[in-house]
Amino acid sequence: MRRNARALAALLIGTALAVNTPLPAAEPEAYAIADVLFLQRDNQSTDQPLAASAGNAILTTSQLQFPTQPGLRLFYGSVNDGDAGWEVGYLGVWNMFASRTAGGPDDVQAQDPLALLVPEFNGRGLARATYAATLNSIETNVFTRAADGGYRRDAAEPWRRCDGYCRGTFDWLAGFRWAGLDESAGLTLTGGGNPLPGVYSLRSSSNLFGGQLGGRGRMEWERWAVEGWAKAALCGTAMSQSQDPIVDAAVPDPPIRPAQSSNEGGVGFIGDINATLVYRLTETWGLRAGYNLIWLSGVALAPNQFDRRSPGLHPGLPDAPSTKSPRRKPGSMIHANPRHRAAVRLAGRRPLPGKPAIRA
Repeated sequence: MRRNARALAALLIGTALAVNTPLPAAEPEAYAIADVLFLQRDNQSTDQPLAASAGNAILTTSQLQFPTQPGLRLFYGSVNDGDAGWEVGYLGVWNMFASRTAGGPDDVQAQDPLALLVPEFNGRGLARATYAATLNSIETNVFTRAADGGYRRDAAEPWRRCDGYCRGTFDWLAGFRWAGLDESAGLTLTGGGNPLPGVYSLRSSSNLFGGQLGGRGRMEWERWAVEGWAKAALCGTAMSQSQDPIVDAAVPDPPIRPAQSSNEGGVGFIGDINATLVYRLTETWGLRAGYNLIWLSGVALAPNQFDRRSPGLHPGLPDAPSTKSPRRKPGSMIHANPRHRAAVRLAGRRPLPGKPAIRA
């Protein structure tokens, strides 16, 4: 299984709603936030060829670029009169999907040696690659809050001397965060006079879980507020990948290559940076728009798991070397603008000897 770097970009625009529900004095103040996100993800997987025509690559993993995809962020928390509080949050972006199609004069083929072993993988007219992903994240934090005292004409800070200024706060946060990235990728070859398709499909899953530290600031005026945060989590990672058997569609048994899977553990990172502008509709409701960047490392990206080797069944035919050494790379990002913009970065790992490697 290969781990590798990759980027997600997400745009979160417009319909983000924040609800602050203050309770009577000396009682905790509860708040809820709902953000609708529009995200665009960059594909930073290892650029390896998937299909070729006339000896030249016409379809590669790096060509699979995601369009904008909606997502959701939810937070609920409470802060007491002593400026200590807690919160739980969820982020989800589902069914991100990218595809790319390339064709040739009935000479399209997958990479060798699979093209030599599987009749449906050579002499085709069309190749289509697909890439799907879902990202989920849950976090829980406790925090302590410091306030600046609000408006004062003789304050040292210039913003506190502005008419309409209400207050500023800063929170130190500590907590736990989990992120799960589930992906799938596939290659289908059709045409060229052969009615049977050639199909290669696989899946990967990454789970990151670890302690999180961060800070969050907010400044409020009568109608407007600005806020932002920076959070980082050092995580353990659990990665897995599985691949369907590769078969000759005319004679599927025995398979050219049986189903295979592998698992790995490692260390990863989650970084989260946000900037938000809030327009206060009432004392309770506010409309939010902003930018968010999320960075993940230590994940297995599905396109990096494509494996041209043919272990076990054809010892006389040498395996093709990997197109790139599956080194660890910096990661991947999601950007959003909504409410915010978000970015996620993912990183990988060298394959283990003797079994399918998870490549990040």
